[in-house]
Formats: sequence, C-alpha cells, structure tokens
Amino acid sequence: MRFSNLSWHVEKALQAEAESDLISMTEAANKMERCCYYKQAWKTFQAIAMLERPSPGRPWRGPCDRVRTLVVEGRKRDLGDELRLVHLVAKAAADVSELIVQTEERLIPLFQRSFPYVRFISTNDALPQDTNTAWTTYEQLALFYAHNEELILNSFLPLIPPPASAINPRGLGISWYSKAIYKCLPSLEDWAELIRDVRGRVQSLQYQEGRAGLKELVQKSGRPVKAARRIDQFEDLDGYALQIASVQRVLTISNTTAHMAGALGTPCVVVLDSESVTTWPDHVDRSPFYPNTLLVRRRNMDWASTLRRALELLLQIEPSRRLSMTPSSEQ
Repeated sequence: MRFSNLSWHVEKALQAEAESDLISMTEAANKMERCCYYKQAWKTFQAIAMLERPSPGRPWRGPCDRVRTLVVEGRKRDLGDELRLVHLVAKAAADVSELIVQTEERLIPLFQRSFPYVRFISTNDALPQDTNTAWTTYEQLALFYAHNEELILNSFLPLIPPPASAINPRGLGISWYSKAIYKCLPSLEDWAELIRDVRGRVQSLQYQEGRAGLKELVQKSGRPVKAARRIDQFEDLDGYALQIASVQRVLTISNTTAHMAGALGTPCVVVLDSESVTTWPDHVDRSPFYPNTLLVRRRNMDWASTLRRALELLLQIEPSRRLSMTPSSEQ
C-alpha cells in the first residue's frame, strides 16, 4: 500500500470513528493490518474496543505509566488474533508490578506455562478495582510494543506445550477442512494426491475428522493418516498444542492450526486462495508474528500445484531458522 492509500484508510477510519461506524472502522483496520501498517491498525482497533465497551477501570497510558496492577481485558477479536499477540504480555510484565490477563478457561494452562510471571484468569473471575489498577487491551499492547515489523519479529516468544515423557517430533501434520462455507479450499483429491508419496508419518490435525472426510482421504491416498480424534480441539487447546508439537512440520489451510503452529514456532506453511484473508499480510509471503511460517497463495495455479509448492517450501524450513520478510514471489 502506498502512503497515499494509507492516508486514505486512516482518514476513512477517523471519519468512521467520528460517526461511531464500527463496521467501517474494522474494515479500515483490517486492511491496514494486512498491508503491514501496524501502528495505524492498532490505533484503530483500540478505538473500536473503546467504542464497543469503555474500559471498566482507569485506562493504561503506556510503559511510562508505572501502575501496581495492569489488567489486559479478554480479547476483542478471534482466537487467532490472541495467539498472535499473547507473547506481548512478556513486554508489559516488565513494565508493571503485576500483570493480569483475562482469557478463556481453555487457554489458561497453555498461556500460564508459557508466561509464568503473568497471572492468567477467566473472564468471569473477580478483579481488583482501585486507583493502582489500570486496564488495557491486546491491541493497545501491540501499539506500544509491536507497532512495526522489526519490533514484532524481535518480540516473538514461542508458546510452551505440555511436558511429555518423550517428545520426538516426527512426520507431517495436516489440516484441510473448514466449516466456513465461504472459503475456497483444495479438494480431498488434491490432498490425497499430495500425501500419497509423502514419506513417514502423516498426522491429522483436523477438527471434526468425520465431517472433514478423513476416512475418504485415507482411501483416496492409499496410505494411513494418523487420526487426531482423541484430542478435542475446541476444548483441549493444551492437548492440541502438544499434538502440534509432536510433528516436525505443518501444512494447513488458514485456521486455528495455522495460528497454533505459528505461535509454537513449529515450521508451517499456510495455503491460501488468491483473495485477501483478514489474518494474513496481502503482499508478502510470511507474517512477522510467526518466524517459522510461510504463506503460499494459489494465484494462477491449480490447487494440486499449490499444495506441491507449499510442501517443497515447508521441507526447506528449519525449526531454528527465522524467515525474513520479503515480497511474495507468488504475486
């Protein structure tokens, strides 16, 4: 996005804010985030949060505001957004005496293990209400600590999965299905063709495997695919994190699997259609929030070719390697 286009979106967001038009503000903020204009995006998302529900206590003024207790309100957007931004609590914790983060019950074990110096609580738990307590949001943390690409890359801290007696990551994890009917996705035939010749274990990381067609995928590919049905991905996100940590690499569509793999630092490639997706940058082939994740867009290829290209790139990612942000060669 050129500066003139950025200015247009900023003006659009400000006009929408003046009119309390949350839909237009959200559209502008999403566009700016996709184009990697993070500072303006976070400002707009924070303004949206304040319009939707004013802070229940004194608003935090930033790192120089040395309050005793800082509370991060429960996320305003999707689960993927929280997984992208939760590592910023480490920055905030260094600037206040006590940091409390509201989140879902299913995320508390994973987050508490990953950031033991922060207190994670349910959104229903009681909170301190006094003059020494200030309130903030994930988007405001991003505004202070992650307002450009370099800051985002340098702030990455991987989530820590549950301990296991022996984690020896092996094989390829895949997720291919979404309940969202608007998504354009590779077919089961495309996935079957891809995994038919993959060596080693192929692990399903898919929710609702029956509905997603796991049995049909196994039949079409003529090879075993290890089922994930012992893990309830909607309730047991800690167990799901351990399952993703058990594979060497992940190939997936855009979904929770992509965000969890990215947040864990597991090498991952996300296959995308040619259209914009709210979560991912438009004009580069990776996200600064996930150093070991690549994006592969279909562009003018068919899905079978897209998946083959994605697997080729995935096999080149080493777990300890940080990818640099470059314009997408798929454009």
